[in-house]
Amino acid sequence: MKTLKVLTIVAITGLAGTVAANACPSNGQNKKMCEKQEKCEKQNKCQKNKHYNKGAMKKIYKELDLTPEQQSAMKANREGMREQRQAKRVQMHSERGMAGMSKFVSANGFDKQGFIEMAMIRNQNRIEMRANMFENKINILTAEQRVKLVTLLQEKSK
Repeated sequence: MKTLKVLTIVAITGLAGTVAANACPSNGQNKKMCEKQEKCEKQNKCQKNKHYNKGAMKKIYKELDLTPEQQSAMKANREGMREQRQAKRVQMHSERGMAGMSKFVSANGFDKQGFIEMAMIRNQNRIEMRANMFENKINILTAEQRVKLVTLLQEKSK
């Protein structure tokens, strides 16, 4: 029983100390968040929903009033890109980890330039896939929808 009381007191003291250490100063700045709170909120927002800005483009495409044919073409485009990504992922997994590193490590040392070139090629492929996906989406739209898309993107970036 005595041990339980001691552990409870230690836990409460530790909790109070943690709260006090992480508290923000209240120099009349109640309306403003301190730097710690801003940082925590940004981290929590990113961790809870990794793609928290993903819905912005969905909203923009909804405002374009796509026809059913355009919607089915967009869906087919997404499915085609998904299949390409999955095929690339299978290929990448075979080159991952020790199997991939064995290409660049030898008894003579580490082939830094070869490793950098491989990473640059992977990044270039990823960028090309994203550009192709966006280009395919743009090609589905009519001229009026493209103009509306440009204005909506400019409004969103302000």
